[in-house]
Amino acid sequence: MIYAVFEAIVISLVLAWSLWFALRKFFPRAYRGALAQLASRLVQSSRASVHALGERLMPLQVESGGGCDSGGGCSTCGTCASTAPSPDNVTHPLIFHPRVKR
Repeated sequence: MIYAVFEAIVISLVLAWSLWFALRKFFPRAYRGALAQLASRLVQSSRASVHALGERLMPLQVESGGGCDSGGGCSTCGTCASTAPSPDNVTHPLIFHPRVKR
């Protein structure tokens, strides 16, 4: 019985961490928006420790008053349009070679 409870807790923690990681990796704008809302509610608290936690959780774009389309050019989420393509983003055509028949 104790083992089943421990196993359920461990699996729940692993699933929660996986969900957090996936949201942060695949939906950065939505993740930062939700984090900013949570942090703004925590900052409004009268308790000093909760207020400090809210300031610590506040995303940098919201903290500095910037964000997407603010002209700050943060480019942390990779969705900002750049003026010139960087050498890393140059596309190369795929070339398929036929198999050599033996």
